[in-house]
Amino acid sequence: MSLSKIVFLLFLLTNGRNCEEPRCSKYDFEEKVLEKMVRIEFQMERLKLEVEQCVNRVENIKTEVSDQMKANQQELEKSFETSMKEVSNVTSAVKAKLLELQDTVTPTIAFKARLKSSTAVVGGQTIVFPVLIFKEGDAYNPNTGKFTAPISGVYMFSLAFCVYPKKTLTVSIMVEGKRYSTSLFYGDDNYGCSSADTVAIVTAGQKVWVEAIPGGIDTGTIIRHYDSYCWNTFSGTLINRRI
Repeated sequence: MSLSKIVFLLFLLTNGRNCEEPRCSKYDFEEKVLEKMVRIEFQMERLKLEVEQCVNRVENIKTEVSDQMKANQQELEKSFETSMKEVSNVTSAVKAKLLELQDTVTPTIAFKARLKSSTAVVGGQTIVFPVLIFKEGDAYNPNTGKFTAPISGVYMFSLAFCVYPKKTLTVSIMVEGKRYSTSLFYGDDNYGCSSADTVAIVTAGQKVWVEAIPGGIDTGTIIRHYDSYCWNTFSGTLINRRI
């Protein structure tokens, strides 16, 4: 209700009190009704104001909650990014450690090969063992009889020869053209076989092979071979790598 209406109603009420109409007249009734209407109007205005204040408080709370949720989300995102960086750093450290361990762990490098028939050998000849029994590391070539070290390290090489009775075979294990060890095999009357081995320090890329020594070999076929029990073999394995 506007202010002008309220003033007009108050004017009527004031004038109405000065008239000589009885208290039970219609003017008295109207006066009471108007008074109630004014009181109701004031109550409505006050209720409207309280509602508006309540709405404002709700809006303020809503804004505070929204701001807090945004702050929490930003904090969570920041914490997540930090955690991901830490995980990435740990992953990189683990990968670096695995690479380091990979460099220090000794890989499996080994081979064993044999002759396939009785053989005549001359001095200075590289003895080729063409039949592969097993190979790990793809370092031995059965076509040339030479082993190429894939990595630097300490290797063990072994020989086994079955020599005909009264025959002599002298061979050397050669490392990159240099005589590393020498062994003499002599055939006795019992048709036995003999073995020899050596440990060698070999650098990656160097070649190792078996070579007959001139002057230490009898003429003719001196190495005997039987598939059932007489095998002439050349084998090698990596014992420890060198970094």
